Amino acid sequence: MKKIFYLILILLFTNEYSIAQECTIYIPNTVGTELHYEMTNQKGKVLGAYTQKLLSIKNKGDETIYSLLQTTMDGKSDDKILMQDTITFRCKGNEFYIDMDQYMNDKQMEAFQNMEVKVVTDDLNYPANLSPGQKLKDGSITVSIEGGMMNMSFTTNISNRKVEARENMDTPAGSFKCYKLSEDIQSKTGFVNVTMHNVMWISKDIGTIRSESYNKKGKLTGITQLVKIVK
Repeated sequence: MKKIFYLILILLFTNEYSIAQECTIYIPNTVGTELHYEMTNQKGKVLGAYTQKLLSIKNKGDETIYSLLQTTMDGKSDDKILMQDTITFRCKGNEFYIDMDQYMNDKQMEAFQNMEVKVVTDDLNYPANLSPGQKLKDGSITVSIEGGMMNMSFTTNISNRKVEARENMDTPAGSFKCYKLSEDIQSKTGFVNVTMHNVMWISKDIGTIRSESYNKKGKLTGITQLVKIVK
């Protein structure tokens, strides 16, 4: 009976491990790893910086959950923290998911803690194998806030996601083999609409290496790139 029990445990562990291994992740795979990013405008002027540190990897049901602490710093002082958020990524089956909750600022949402808040998300996902020309599923988040006379809504839609190419990308953090992706982002807050086009380079077991943002006229407005990896 004991042998059968141990055999069942081994089978369960093997199955859980294989589920996680089918998924290709685009974040660090070792707890404690820190990614340091620098944000600049189109002329190279530093606007700010942030870090992402992998806090934990946990199995929950048929999913593997990755939690990262994102710390945003003032562009004029690396010691001044503007904001900290925990963002979540998931592996389920052979797909890697980015929770759209990261587009919702927890600090700003504290102002609505006494109101009724409803959040509807359709998370971004990446299949195990990417290839140039491949189209990816859209993602979205809608936050509806009701508080008596004050009703508001925030919506962010990410569409036209496509794998453009496989390229090498060099940054101050090193040289990386990447997938080049493109996507359109539309955010709406009340009557205010903002449309952007993003191009990004992502690398397996690391994450975003570089991203470029363009306005609706196709003009480059900002660059974010990985400048250091701390393990």
